[in-house]
Amino acid sequence: MPKSSRRRSLLRAAVATAALSVTLPISLPASALDGTADPARTWASEAVPFSGGNLVDVVNMGRGKTWAAGFTLHMEGKVTRFQPVVAERSGPGGAWAPVASATAAAGAVNSRINAVDANGPGDVWLVGDDASALDGRVYTQHFDGTRWEVVPADLPEKAQAASLLDVDTRRGGAWAVGFAQIEVSRTWNEEKGGWIIESRHAGIARHFDGTAWRDVPLPELPSDYWYLNTVQAVSSDDVWAAGYDGASGSPLLMHYDGSSWEQVGAPGVTDLPGQAQSLAVTEEGEVWLVGEDWSPEDGSTRALVARRDGTRWHKVAVPDVPARLYGLTVRSGGGIAVVGQTLGAQREALAWAWRPDATGTARGRWKDLGLVQPTPTDSSVPTENSASGVVGGRGGLTVVGTSAAEGAWPQPFVAVRPGNH
Repeated sequence: MPKSSRRRSLLRAAVATAALSVTLPISLPASALDGTADPARTWASEAVPFSGGNLVDVVNMGRGKTWAAGFTLHMEGKVTRFQPVVAERSGPGGAWAPVASATAAAGAVNSRINAVDANGPGDVWLVGDDASALDGRVYTQHFDGTRWEVVPADLPEKAQAASLLDVDTRRGGAWAVGFAQIEVSRTWNEEKGGWIIESRHAGIARHFDGTAWRDVPLPELPSDYWYLNTVQAVSSDDVWAAGYDGASGSPLLMHYDGSSWEQVGAPGVTDLPGQAQSLAVTEEGEVWLVGEDWSPEDGSTRALVARRDGTRWHKVAVPDVPARLYGLTVRSGGGIAVVGQTLGAQREALAWAWRPDATGTARGRWKDLGLVQPTPTDSSVPTENSASGVVGGRGGLTVVGTSAAEGAWPQPFVAVRPGNH
């Protein structure tokens, strides 16, 4: 059956915007952030073994080893193609090297890597987009400690396109979430000799049962445009997913109790304009969420941070500066580190840290970690920087992201801040 290429290209553009979007730096007021520099913990940029692309996520593999994943871009005629890539750093201070076997296993697949996660060195998942080389199914790839295998995920019925935007690798099977563009109706246009296709965007959730990705139905929402950006499992019967609800224009929260998913409301989080971008779970079972708040008064954007203490969600106060957050990692002592973008006259990547106060409540203090910015090739050309992934380890914090100069391919970057995280 013919597909609407225009709608497909719009979907691709939307996903590309989510993966590559960037923002701007601002001088953060002392009342909002502790900007005190720590000379013993300065950032260092590390060379990336790829160019012309993006690193979107990073994961701790254990024993000091770190993997980062993303994609490179190149032109074939007038068509932009995406190649999945993975890089490895064997230990703190080591050089990054391509994991060539990962790209080789992907073969002719034309897809981004949207997320990577690992449950130890023998259980690693990558997730991406639908690909023609997979008969339109969604690209996912698994590493069992010895070899890589592409494991396509089926699309929903009548879906024209789909993407898995996040994956949580855990014992009992990985979870992945994203969205699909699903056909609602089609009418033949005799004059144009083609189909006029109406479609909707809806979230999807998949669970890997050891053999294949299985659809786990989500609640039907009244919106014709909603999606899930992130998923994290506390246990097999306590799984959280979050994203955006187009009907309300607000962050969307979903919870799985071992039997079914349900939409969950969180005052101060899901009842205000914005969207959720990433989740993380502490060893104690607390769930953290980051994203962005959209002010209905002036249209400005602020960081969104919330924490679930096992009973309910609490919104965490953030610096009153324009910013959005894309990733986070939990830290020892109950704190978190977050990455994203500041919004202002220039566009730069950000890294902040939050630590609780003595009461252990949602109150605490933010610190600007002073993330080093990628060195531009040409300082006269406007450049936008964005940090999308962060992970802690015995070597410190590792941040990955993208630097995009006007008129040029985006370039991946890695920055490391030493210390025990």
